Amino acid sequence: MARRINGEGTVYKHERTGRWIGAVTLDGRRKKVVAKTREEASRRLLLLKREHDAGRGVGDGNATLGDAVDVWLARALPARRSGGQPLAPGTREAYEWCAGLWRNELGSRRLRALTVNDVEGVLDRLANRPVPQQGGRPPGDKRGRQPRPLGRSALVKMRSVLGMILDTAVRRRLVTHNIARAAELTPTAKRTKRRAALEPADAARLWHALQTERLGAMYATAMVAGHRPGEIAGALWPDLDLDAGTLDVRHAVRREKGRPVVVNALKTEVSERMYVLPSEVVTMLRRHRTAQAVERLSAREWADDRLVFATRVGTPLDAANVRRELARICRHAGVPVILPNELRHTAGSLAADAGVPLHEVADALGHADTRMLDATYRHRLRPVEAAPAAAMAAIRAAQNPNQSEG
Repeated sequence: MARRINGEGTVYKHERTGRWIGAVTLDGRRKKVVAKTREEASRRLLLLKREHDAGRGVGDGNATLGDAVDVWLARALPARRSGGQPLAPGTREAYEWCAGLWRNELGSRRLRALTVNDVEGVLDRLANRPVPQQGGRPPGDKRGRQPRPLGRSALVKMRSVLGMILDTAVRRRLVTHNIARAAELTPTAKRTKRRAALEPADAARLWHALQTERLGAMYATAMVAGHRPGEIAGALWPDLDLDAGTLDVRHAVRREKGRPVVVNALKTEVSERMYVLPSEVVTMLRRHRTAQAVERLSAREWADDRLVFATRVGTPLDAANVRRELARICRHAGVPVILPNELRHTAGSLAADAGVPLHEVADALGHADTRMLDATYRHRLRPVEAAPAAAMAAIRAAQNPNQSEG
Protein backbone atom coordinates (compact mmCIF):
# COMPACT_ATOMS: atom_id res chain seq x y z
CA MET A 1 0.00 0.00 0.00
CA ALA A 2 1.43 3.36 -1.03
CA ARG A 3 2.30 5.76 1.75
CA ARG A 4 0.08 8.83 2.00
CA ILE A 5 1.84 12.12 1.40
CA ASN A 6 1.62 15.26 3.54
CA GLY A 7 -1.75 16.98 3.00
CA GLU A 8 -3.55 14.04 1.38
CA GLY A 9 -5.51 12.92 4.45
CA THR A 10 -7.46 9.82 5.35
CA VAL A 11 -10.91 8.88 6.65
CA TYR A 12 -11.51 5.94 8.98
CA LYS A 13 -14.04 4.68 11.53
CA HIS A 14 -13.19 4.73 15.22
CA GLU A 15 -13.78 1.22 16.57
CA ARG A 16 -14.90 2.20 20.06
CA THR A 17 -17.10 5.23 19.37
CA GLY A 18 -18.32 4.32 15.90
CA ARG A 19 -17.56 7.88 14.76
CA TRP A 20 -15.79 8.65 11.49
CA ILE A 21 -12.44 10.41 11.78
CA GLY A 22 -10.83 12.52 9.11
CA ALA A 23 -7.13 13.10 9.62
CA VAL A 24 -4.56 15.06 7.66
CA THR A 25 -1.03 16.36 8.22
CA LEU A 26 -0.63 20.05 7.41
CA ASP A 27 2.65 21.86 7.91
CA GLY A 28 3.91 19.00 10.05
CA ARG A 29 0.90 19.03 12.39
CA ARG A 30 -1.71 16.27 12.53
CA LYS A 31 -5.26 17.65 12.42
CA LYS A 32 -8.50 15.72 12.80
CA VAL A 33 -12.23 16.17 12.22
CA VAL A 34 -15.01 14.00 13.67
CA ALA A 35 -18.42 13.23 12.15
CA LYS A 36 -21.28 10.73 12.34
CA THR A 37 -20.93 9.58 8.73
CA ARG A 38 -18.07 8.95 6.33
CA GLU A 39 -19.46 11.50 3.90
CA GLU A 40 -19.60 14.24 6.54
CA ALA A 41 -16.07 13.43 7.72
CA SER A 42 -14.81 13.63 4.14
CA ARG A 43 -16.59 16.94 3.63
CA ARG A 44 -15.12 18.43 6.80
CA LEU A 45 -11.68 17.16 5.94
CA LEU A 46 -11.91 18.72 2.49
CA LEU A 47 -13.03 22.02 4.02
CA LEU A 48 -10.11 21.93 6.45
CA LYS A 49 -7.62 21.43 3.61
CA ARG A 50 -9.19 24.21 1.54
CA GLU A 51 -8.94 26.59 4.49
CA HIS A 52 -5.29 25.73 4.89
CA ASP A 53 -4.59 26.14 1.19
CA ALA A 54 -6.30 29.54 1.24
CA GLY A 55 -4.05 30.67 4.06
CA ARG A 56 -6.91 30.78 6.54
CA GLY A 57 -5.80 28.05 8.86
CA VAL A 58 -7.49 28.01 12.24
CA GLY A 59 -6.57 26.68 15.66
CA ASP A 60 -6.15 23.06 16.58
CA GLY A 61 -9.89 22.49 16.82
CA ASN A 62 -10.01 22.16 20.61
CA ALA A 63 -11.43 25.64 21.29
CA THR A 64 -14.94 25.50 22.77
CA LEU A 65 -17.80 27.96 22.78
CA GLY A 66 -17.01 28.55 26.44
CA ASP A 67 -13.51 29.63 25.43
CA ALA A 68 -14.98 32.01 22.86
CA VAL A 69 -17.37 33.46 25.44
CA ASP A 70 -14.48 34.11 27.82
CA VAL A 71 -12.45 35.87 25.12
CA TRP A 72 -15.41 38.01 24.11
CA LEU A 73 -16.25 39.03 27.67
CA ALA A 74 -12.63 39.85 28.50
CA ARG A 75 -11.57 41.60 25.29
CA ALA A 76 -14.38 42.49 22.88
CA LEU A 77 -17.24 43.51 25.18
CA PRO A 78 -15.27 46.15 27.14
CA ALA A 79 -14.25 47.72 23.83
CA ARG A 80 -17.79 48.03 22.45
CA ARG A 81 -19.22 51.52 22.08
CA SER A 82 -22.65 53.01 21.49
CA GLY A 83 -22.66 56.43 19.85
CA GLY A 84 -18.96 56.75 20.66
CA GLN A 85 -19.64 56.18 24.37
CA PRO A 86 -19.04 53.08 26.54
CA LEU A 87 -22.04 50.81 26.83
CA ALA A 88 -24.57 51.77 29.48
CA PRO A 89 -24.31 49.50 32.56
CA GLY A 90 -27.73 47.97 31.89
CA THR A 91 -26.81 47.16 28.29
CA ARG A 92 -23.55 45.55 29.31
CA GLU A 93 -25.34 43.57 32.01
CA ALA A 94 -27.79 42.22 29.43
CA TYR A 95 -24.93 41.19 27.11
CA GLU A 96 -23.16 39.42 29.97
CA TRP A 97 -26.37 37.64 30.93
CA CYS A 98 -26.85 36.38 27.38
CA ALA A 99 -23.22 35.26 27.12
CA GLY A 100 -23.56 33.41 30.40
CA LEU A 101 -26.58 31.52 29.08
CA TRP A 102 -24.68 30.46 25.97
CA ARG A 103 -21.84 29.19 28.15
CA ASN A 104 -24.31 27.21 30.27
CA GLU A 105 -26.09 25.73 27.27
CA LEU A 106 -23.24 24.98 24.85
CA GLY A 107 -20.04 25.98 26.62
CA SER A 108 -18.38 22.58 26.29
CA ARG A 109 -19.17 22.23 22.58
CA ARG A 110 -16.16 22.62 20.31
CA LEU A 111 -16.51 25.56 17.97
CA ARG A 112 -15.62 23.45 14.94
CA ALA A 113 -18.48 21.07 15.76
CA LEU A 114 -21.07 23.78 16.50
CA THR A 115 -24.00 23.72 14.06
CA VAL A 116 -26.98 25.90 13.21
CA ASN A 117 -29.20 23.15 14.61
CA ASP A 118 -27.38 23.43 17.95
CA VAL A 119 -28.06 27.16 18.10
CA GLU A 120 -31.69 26.87 17.06
CA GLY A 121 -32.20 24.06 19.56
CA VAL A 122 -31.04 26.29 22.40
CA LEU A 123 -33.27 29.16 21.26
CA ASP A 124 -36.24 26.79 21.07
CA ARG A 125 -35.58 25.47 24.57
CA LEU A 126 -35.27 28.95 26.05
CA ALA A 127 -38.59 29.87 24.46
CA ASN A 128 -40.34 26.96 26.14
CA ARG A 129 -38.88 26.55 29.61
CA PRO A 130 -38.30 28.94 32.54
CA VAL A 131 -34.88 30.58 32.43
CA PRO A 132 -33.18 31.42 35.75
CA GLN A 133 -31.63 34.82 36.21
CA GLN A 134 -27.88 34.40 35.96
CA GLY A 135 -25.55 37.37 36.12
CA GLY A 136 -28.42 39.85 35.82
CA ARG A 137 -32.06 39.97 34.79
CA PRO A 138 -33.12 38.96 31.27
CA PRO A 139 -32.99 41.78 28.70
CA GLY A 140 -36.02 44.02 29.04
CA ASP A 141 -37.20 42.56 32.36
CA LYS A 142 -37.92 45.56 34.59
CA ARG A 143 -40.18 43.82 37.08
CA GLY A 144 -37.69 41.38 38.60
CA ARG A 145 -40.19 38.57 38.12
CA GLN A 146 -39.62 34.87 38.64
CA PRO A 147 -37.81 32.80 35.96
CA ARG A 148 -39.91 32.35 32.84
CA PRO A 149 -39.45 31.44 29.16
CA LEU A 150 -37.81 34.10 27.04
CA GLY A 151 -39.93 36.29 24.78
CA ARG A 152 -39.06 36.95 21.18
CA SER A 153 -37.11 40.15 21.81
CA ALA A 154 -34.89 38.39 24.35
CA LEU A 155 -34.32 35.50 21.91
CA VAL A 156 -33.30 37.99 19.23
CA LYS A 157 -30.85 39.49 21.72
CA MET A 158 -29.50 36.01 22.51
CA ARG A 159 -28.87 35.29 18.83
CA SER A 160 -27.28 38.70 18.35
CA VAL A 161 -24.88 38.21 21.26
CA LEU A 162 -23.85 34.78 19.96
CA GLY A 163 -23.17 36.43 16.61
CA MET A 164 -20.87 38.94 18.32
CA ILE A 165 -19.08 36.14 20.19
CA LEU A 166 -18.51 34.14 17.03
CA ASP A 167 -17.43 37.23 15.07
CA THR A 168 -14.64 37.61 17.61
CA ALA A 169 -13.82 33.90 17.31
CA VAL A 170 -13.60 34.21 13.52
CA ARG A 171 -11.25 37.19 13.77
CA ARG A 172 -9.03 35.19 16.13
CA ARG A 173 -9.16 32.17 13.80
CA LEU A 174 -10.76 29.93 16.39
CA VAL A 175 -13.37 29.06 13.78
CA THR A 176 -13.85 29.82 10.09
CA HIS A 177 -17.41 31.10 9.89
CA ASN A 178 -20.23 32.46 12.04
CA ILE A 179 -23.09 29.97 12.10
CA ALA A 180 -25.22 32.24 14.34
CA ARG A 181 -26.00 34.37 11.28
CA ALA A 182 -27.90 31.45 9.74
CA ALA A 183 -29.96 30.58 12.83
CA GLU A 184 -33.66 31.38 12.67
CA LEU A 185 -36.27 31.77 15.38
CA THR A 186 -39.22 29.46 15.27
CA PRO A 187 -42.43 31.17 14.09
CA THR A 188 -44.10 30.02 17.33
CA ALA A 189 -41.68 32.01 19.50
CA LYS A 190 -43.92 34.43 21.33
CA ARG A 191 -43.41 38.10 20.69
CA THR A 192 -42.75 40.18 23.76
CA LYS A 193 -45.90 41.84 25.05
CA ARG A 194 -46.23 45.35 23.70
CA ARG A 195 -45.76 48.17 26.14
CA ALA A 196 -48.99 49.56 27.55
CA ALA A 197 -50.03 53.17 27.03
CA LEU A 198 -52.87 54.86 28.88
CA GLU A 199 -55.88 56.08 26.94
CA PRO A 200 -56.50 59.85 27.25
CA ALA A 201 -59.30 59.38 29.80
CA ASP A 202 -57.12 57.17 32.01
CA ALA A 203 -54.20 59.56 31.59
CA ALA A 204 -56.45 62.39 32.79
CA ARG A 205 -57.53 60.38 35.84
CA LEU A 206 -53.92 59.58 36.68
CA TRP A 207 -52.96 63.23 36.20
CA HIS A 208 -55.61 64.23 38.74
CA ALA A 209 -54.37 61.65 41.25
CA LEU A 210 -50.77 62.83 40.88
CA GLN A 211 -51.57 66.34 42.10
CA THR A 212 -51.44 65.26 45.75
CA GLU A 213 -48.59 62.77 45.56
CA ARG A 214 -45.11 63.48 46.93
CA LEU A 215 -43.46 62.51 43.62
CA GLY A 216 -46.48 63.39 41.51
CA ALA A 217 -44.50 65.95 39.52
CA MET A 218 -42.00 63.30 38.48
CA TYR A 219 -44.61 60.91 37.11
CA ALA A 220 -46.57 63.77 35.52
CA THR A 221 -43.46 65.09 33.73
CA ALA A 222 -42.65 61.63 32.39
CA MET A 223 -46.25 61.10 31.24
CA VAL A 224 -46.22 64.34 29.24
CA ALA A 225 -42.62 64.68 28.09
CA GLY A 226 -41.66 61.02 27.67
CA HIS A 227 -38.55 60.68 29.83
CA ARG A 228 -37.00 57.30 30.45
CA PRO A 229 -37.40 56.36 34.14
CA GLY A 230 -33.68 56.75 34.79
CA GLU A 231 -33.63 60.14 33.04
CA ILE A 232 -36.41 61.71 35.06
CA ALA A 233 -35.00 60.26 38.30
CA GLY A 234 -31.64 61.81 37.37
CA ALA A 235 -33.01 65.32 36.72
CA LEU A 236 -30.96 67.98 38.53
CA TRP A 237 -32.07 71.43 39.63
CA PRO A 238 -29.28 73.14 37.60
CA ASP A 239 -30.79 71.53 34.48
CA LEU A 240 -34.31 72.83 35.24
CA ASP A 241 -35.27 76.46 34.48
CA LEU A 242 -38.74 77.01 35.90
CA ASP A 243 -38.87 80.61 34.68
CA ALA A 244 -38.24 79.54 31.08
CA GLY A 245 -40.16 76.29 31.59
CA THR A 246 -37.33 74.13 30.21
CA LEU A 247 -35.65 70.94 31.35
CA ASP A 248 -32.36 69.63 29.95
CA VAL A 249 -31.89 65.86 29.93
CA ARG A 250 -28.23 65.39 30.79
CA HIS A 251 -28.07 62.85 33.60
CA ALA A 252 -29.65 59.56 34.63
CA VAL A 253 -29.89 57.26 37.62
CA ARG A 254 -28.39 53.81 37.15
CA ARG A 255 -27.95 50.94 39.52
CA GLU A 256 -24.27 50.28 40.16
CA LYS A 257 -22.89 47.86 42.74
CA GLY A 258 -26.35 47.31 44.15
CA ARG A 259 -27.36 50.95 44.67
CA PRO A 260 -28.79 53.78 42.54
CA VAL A 261 -26.31 56.50 41.55
CA VAL A 262 -26.46 59.57 39.30
CA VAL A 263 -24.36 59.23 36.13
CA ASN A 264 -23.56 61.55 33.25
CA ALA A 265 -23.84 58.87 30.55
CA LEU A 266 -27.29 58.60 28.96
CA LYS A 267 -28.50 55.56 27.05
CA THR A 268 -27.50 56.93 23.64
CA GLU A 269 -25.92 60.07 22.25
CA VAL A 270 -29.27 61.37 20.95
CA SER A 271 -30.79 60.99 24.43
CA GLU A 272 -29.43 64.40 25.42
CA ARG A 273 -32.18 66.90 24.68
CA MET A 274 -34.15 69.87 26.06
CA TYR A 275 -37.88 69.99 26.77
CA VAL A 276 -40.19 72.98 26.82
CA LEU A 277 -42.65 71.93 29.50
CA PRO A 278 -46.37 72.76 29.53
CA SER A 279 -47.44 75.31 32.13
CA GLU A 280 -49.30 72.68 34.19
CA VAL A 281 -46.10 70.66 34.57
CA VAL A 282 -44.13 73.77 35.55
CA THR A 283 -46.75 74.54 38.21
CA MET A 284 -46.39 71.05 39.67
CA LEU A 285 -42.60 71.35 39.65
CA ARG A 286 -42.79 74.67 41.53
CA ARG A 287 -44.96 73.05 44.21
CA HIS A 288 -42.57 70.15 44.36
CA ARG A 289 -39.58 72.48 44.84
CA THR A 290 -41.31 74.15 47.79
CA ALA A 291 -42.25 70.82 49.37
CA GLN A 292 -38.72 69.50 48.94
CA ALA A 293 -37.27 72.59 50.61
CA VAL A 294 -39.44 71.87 53.66
CA GLU A 295 -38.28 68.23 53.67
CA ARG A 296 -34.63 69.27 53.53
CA LEU A 297 -35.04 71.62 56.49
CA SER A 298 -36.65 68.90 58.60
CA ALA A 299 -34.23 66.13 57.59
CA ARG A 300 -31.26 65.36 59.81
CA GLU A 301 -29.08 65.27 56.69
CA TRP A 302 -29.68 65.53 52.94
CA ALA A 303 -27.42 63.53 50.60
CA ASP A 304 -27.62 65.40 47.29
CA ASP A 305 -29.24 68.83 46.99
CA ARG A 306 -28.94 68.74 43.18
CA LEU A 307 -31.62 66.06 42.72
CA VAL A 308 -35.06 67.27 41.65
CA PHE A 309 -36.60 63.97 42.74
CA ALA A 310 -35.09 62.10 45.67
CA THR A 311 -35.85 60.01 48.73
CA ARG A 312 -36.73 61.70 52.01
CA VAL A 313 -33.02 61.89 52.84
CA GLY A 314 -31.90 63.20 49.44
CA THR A 315 -30.54 59.99 47.91
CA PRO A 316 -31.32 58.82 44.33
CA LEU A 317 -34.59 56.95 43.92
CA ASP A 318 -34.56 53.17 43.70
CA ALA A 319 -36.29 51.87 40.55
CA ALA A 320 -38.18 49.11 42.40
CA ASN A 321 -39.65 51.62 44.85
CA VAL A 322 -40.64 53.91 41.98
CA ARG A 323 -42.48 51.03 40.28
CA ARG A 324 -44.32 50.08 43.46
CA GLU A 325 -45.31 53.69 44.14
CA LEU A 326 -46.65 54.18 40.62
CA ALA A 327 -48.63 50.95 40.87
CA ARG A 328 -50.22 52.17 44.11
CA ILE A 329 -51.14 55.50 42.54
CA CYS A 330 -52.64 53.79 39.48
CA ARG A 331 -54.82 51.57 41.66
CA HIS A 332 -55.92 54.58 43.70
CA ALA A 333 -56.79 56.46 40.50
CA GLY A 334 -58.72 53.50 39.08
CA VAL A 335 -56.58 53.16 35.97
CA PRO A 336 -54.62 50.18 34.60
CA VAL A 337 -51.41 49.57 36.54
CA ILE A 338 -48.47 50.50 34.32
CA LEU A 339 -44.69 50.60 34.63
CA PRO A 340 -42.75 53.87 34.79
CA ASN A 341 -41.45 53.23 31.27
CA GLU A 342 -45.05 52.96 30.10
CA LEU A 343 -45.60 56.58 31.12
CA ARG A 344 -43.08 57.26 28.38
CA HIS A 345 -45.12 55.19 25.93
CA THR A 346 -48.22 57.08 27.02
CA ALA A 347 -46.51 60.39 26.20
CA GLY A 348 -45.53 59.13 22.76
CA SER A 349 -48.98 57.71 22.03
CA LEU A 350 -50.83 60.85 23.11
CA ALA A 351 -48.56 63.03 20.99
CA ALA A 352 -48.77 60.76 17.93
CA ASP A 353 -52.56 60.50 18.22
CA ALA A 354 -52.71 64.31 18.33
CA GLY A 355 -51.00 64.46 14.97
CA VAL A 356 -47.42 65.34 16.01
CA PRO A 357 -45.10 64.04 13.25
CA LEU A 358 -43.41 60.80 14.22
CA HIS A 359 -39.93 62.23 13.84
CA GLU A 360 -40.81 64.89 16.43
CA VAL A 361 -42.16 62.23 18.74
CA ALA A 362 -38.84 60.40 18.28
CA ASP A 363 -37.04 63.61 19.26
CA ALA A 364 -39.13 63.86 22.43
CA LEU A 365 -38.40 60.26 23.39
CA GLY A 366 -34.70 60.59 22.68
CA HIS A 367 -34.68 58.03 19.87
CA ALA A 368 -32.41 58.15 16.85
CA ASP A 369 -34.61 59.39 14.03
CA THR A 370 -34.74 58.76 10.30
CA ARG A 371 -33.76 62.21 9.07
CA MET A 372 -30.08 61.39 8.54
CA LEU A 373 -27.15 63.17 10.14
CA ASP A 374 -28.36 66.70 9.46
CA ALA A 375 -31.49 66.11 11.50
CA THR A 376 -29.57 64.28 14.22
CA TYR A 377 -27.60 67.41 14.99
CA ARG A 378 -30.36 69.91 14.22
CA HIS A 379 -32.83 68.50 16.70
CA ARG A 380 -30.35 68.97 19.55
CA LEU A 381 -30.28 72.69 18.87
CA ARG A 382 -34.07 72.96 19.01
CA PRO A 383 -35.96 72.37 22.28
CA VAL A 384 -38.57 69.61 22.15
CA GLU A 385 -41.90 71.39 22.50
CA ALA A 386 -44.59 70.00 20.20
CA ALA A 387 -44.87 66.50 21.66
CA PRO A 388 -45.16 67.51 25.36
CA ALA A 389 -47.65 70.23 24.44
CA ALA A 390 -49.78 67.78 22.44
CA ALA A 391 -49.72 65.18 25.22
CA MET A 392 -50.79 67.83 27.74
CA ALA A 393 -53.55 69.00 25.39
CA ALA A 394 -54.92 65.45 25.18
CA ILE A 395 -55.03 65.23 28.98
CA ARG A 396 -56.77 68.64 29.20
CA ALA A 397 -59.35 67.53 26.63
CA ALA A 398 -60.04 64.32 28.53
CA GLN A 399 -60.48 66.26 31.77
CA ASN A 400 -62.87 68.74 30.10
CA PRO A 401 -64.60 66.81 27.31
CA ASN A 402 -67.17 69.55 26.77
CA GLN A 403 -64.63 72.29 26.17
CA SER A 404 -62.95 72.69 22.81
CA GLU A 405 -59.27 73.39 22.56
CA GLY A 406 -58.34 76.98 21.91
